Amino acid sequence: MPLTAACRERASGDGPGPVLEARWNGKDSAKIKGAATAEWCDSLRLLQIQVLLGDTGVAIALYPVRRIEAGRFRVVAPATVDSNRPWAAVALRWFAETSIRGFQGDSGVVVLEQPRPGVLTGTFDAKAHSVTDAVRLSIRGDFRDLIVRPASRGCPVRRKGPDSGTGVH
Repeated sequence: MPLTAACRERASGDGPGPVLEARWNGKDSAKIKGAATAEWCDSLRLLQIQVLLGDTGVAIALYPVRRIEAGRFRVVAPATVDSNRPWAAVALRWFAETSIRGFQGDSGVVVLEQPRPGVLTGTFDAKAHSVTDAVRLSIRGDFRDLIVRPASRGCPVRRKGPDSGTGVH
């Protein structure tokens, strides 16, 4: 297989490795499938799962009680969050004809499974609202074979202690 074909296959999410696939329906409908990342921010106790292909992306933030464990995370609009964990945030964006469209989840659920140590799989189903107007949509999908890594950027540093690391057990 030529190198360009191998790169194209991996970038599209069809090859082996961590993948997130999502589809949304509403005034606009589309889908995305691609190589996914999962980064743990120890200081915020936050796992961010995302896929980004060009200007289109989906991100899921999981806020566990203490560390990432299999279970259900209710999707909550970030503006209405209280401090009661666990919960999740879901976001979606894509480039429309004349603007970037952005949506935030405000209800739904993310189901997280841990088929083997250090590997995460799951599904999500959420309702979301536009960040610029009254448009609503439904977004659902799944992710698989995620390997959790420490956050590479945007995570405040905390001193090392007995509860630091990837947060996945």
